[in-house]
Amino acid sequence: MKHFTIKELTNSNTAKSKGIDNTPTREVVGNLTTLVDKVLDPLREAYGKPIRVNSGYRCPKLNKAVGGSATSQHVLGQAADITGGSKAENKKLFDLVRSLKLPFDQLIWEHGGVWVHVSCGPRNRRQVLSISK
Repeated sequence: MKHFTIKELTNSNTAKSKGIDNTPTREVVGNLTTLVDKVLDPLREAYGKPIRVNSGYRCPKLNKAVGGSATSQHVLGQAADITGGSKAENKKLFDLVRSLKLPFDQLIWEHGGVWVHVSCGPRNRRQVLSISK
């Protein structure tokens, strides 16, 4: 873990405002480390600029509070929603993940590029999706 920390991957304003303990288990820390080592750090190296994590690990209570999917990989510490600061930069991140052939499970262009969701788990299906609510 070179460019990211467990603290930033578990930080949540919603958890703070609602008094939710979002402390990860040892297994979740292992999953977050894998996500960073295999996807986020290589992406950051290629991108050459900071990448902000909007949402990383979400304990089940936090995931429910933000309206996350019951099967969200965020709950396992296998996913992060990231941004380069704008839709244009997010498009660059999205395209880089694909072109670098990183071992991702899902790469999702969310809400017209407001953020990019990327996950890494045991399957790594390389699914590329676009979701808008």
